[in-house]
Amino acid sequence: MIVTGKSFVVTGGLGSIGAASAKLLVSKGAYAVLFDILPAEKAKERIASFDDADKYFYFQADISSRDSMEGALSAALKVIPKGSLFGAVHCAAVNPNVPWPTKMSDKLKDFETVLRVNAYGTFCVDATVADAINSQYPELDSFFPRVEEERGCIINLSSVVGHDPPARCLTYGPSKTCVLGITTAAADFLAPCGIRVNSVAPALVYSALMNQGGRVEYFKEQLDAYSMFPRRFTTPEEISHAIVFLVENSMMNAFHLKVDAGWRQISSWAGGVDPRKRSPIVE
Repeated sequence: MIVTGKSFVVTGGLGSIGAASAKLLVSKGAYAVLFDILPAEKAKERIASFDDADKYFYFQADISSRDSMEGALSAALKVIPKGSLFGAVHCAAVNPNVPWPTKMSDKLKDFETVLRVNAYGTFCVDATVADAINSQYPELDSFFPRVEEERGCIINLSSVVGHDPPARCLTYGPSKTCVLGITTAAADFLAPCGIRVNSVAPALVYSALMNQGGRVEYFKEQLDAYSMFPRRFTTPEEISHAIVFLVENSMMNAFHLKVDAGWRQISSWAGGVDPRKRSPIVE
């Protein structure tokens, strides 16, 4: 599938992986419709520094709100080339960024938050974007015949901790497991209208959020001990290339791609050291 001339919604579009993915798509001739929570003026200042800045469109949107998503998509359809909306790269998510608790019940509020944004938000993005794509084909009714041509592709960002949630991701991990299930179910539901749905699962990606509470040094040691090769943080650009591969290959559907260098994500007690004390901020 060729992306030239097609438009893609990128949620979390001004974040590390979102921005890298948007830039790669634009470099291949696509248009990037960036959804994020930044005020419009700040977003436009940042986009002005991008190459081919005229190929980006920005809309402030809350991924966990159907009204917000539908409003942003309706506005986007009015400014992008007619009929060009083809898919989404869904990167927006939240992580509690708090210490390990002593009681599991202390994580209930965090779990409620991450489920609302990471799980419900993924369903909301997939559903509203798919509806917006299908709105370009008015011949579709409630039970339309299966189409033959490819009409869209959605990529959800999961995580390796969604595949096998470790202790240090008590709420975030299961919320990303939900992303895997939503991806598979959505791929089947949207297949008749020619829309593919896949997920990409990064391991540890270096970011400003990662560089808090001693987490960088903690995870450097974990990667050195338990990754196969290479034993380092993943770059946003490496994730973006995996995302665009799934977009461009029309045979990839309901697929969950790990980009993790074979990291075995265990909670190490090597040397009798309590890992909960080594990195005060883990999840």
